[in-house]
Amino acid sequence: MERLLYNGTKKLPEIFDQEDIKKIFNQIINSSDYLKNDWGNFMKIRDLCIVATIYYLSLRPKEACYLKFSDFNLRSMTVKIRGENNKVHKDRLIPVPADLFKFYKEYFKFPRTRFWKGSRFLFPSFENNCISPQRMKHIFREKVLKPLQLWKAPENSKIPPFRLYTLRHSRASHILRKQIKDHGKPDLFAIANFLGHSDLRSTTVYLHTDQDYMEYLRKQIEI
Repeated sequence: MERLLYNGTKKLPEIFDQEDIKKIFNQIINSSDYLKNDWGNFMKIRDLCIVATIYYLSLRPKEACYLKFSDFNLRSMTVKIRGENNKVHKDRLIPVPADLFKFYKEYFKFPRTRFWKGSRFLFPSFENNCISPQRMKHIFREKVLKPLQLWKAPENSKIPPFRLYTLRHSRASHILRKQIKDHGKPDLFAIANFLGHSDLRSTTVYLHTDQDYMEYLRKQIEI
């Protein structure tokens, strides 16, 4: 039986390069597709922080949308990712990059009593205590991917090449690339723990997306 690469598909994941990530952040920051009032400004920064959270922590969209304030430990600069919000049903503790807190700094300037209205969740919505993954996927498609011409209708597939989940794939690939550059080879166990993979085979797919790894592999096979 042919082993599938990831998530029940034989296709390698598409990724955003780091220039794409910058464009994505800037698209939200400069978007005119938000209300021209305090609530519109709040939702813009909220959406920016969700996108940054998914990317910098390499989270699944559901894991990011259901984050609570209590999940963060500011002393150790870590965050608890709850297993109830992922398919492997396992908690994990991961470090929070300093770059992510730069986004949160602007976000927390909004009065919590007014905009969160008592919600325990980091990313609230008008209708619920937290924004739903489905709603955030819609926002990302309509306000980011389409304006940047990165949205493509699926061809013979149920999965579009670029979507909110692509941020997770991209971060994993960027970490792998940096490891190869700094140390000559990737630490797949560290990446697997960061991503919350229960099977290391799920992590190895990112090797096939990275040109630096291809060059590393080329050197290993030449005799």
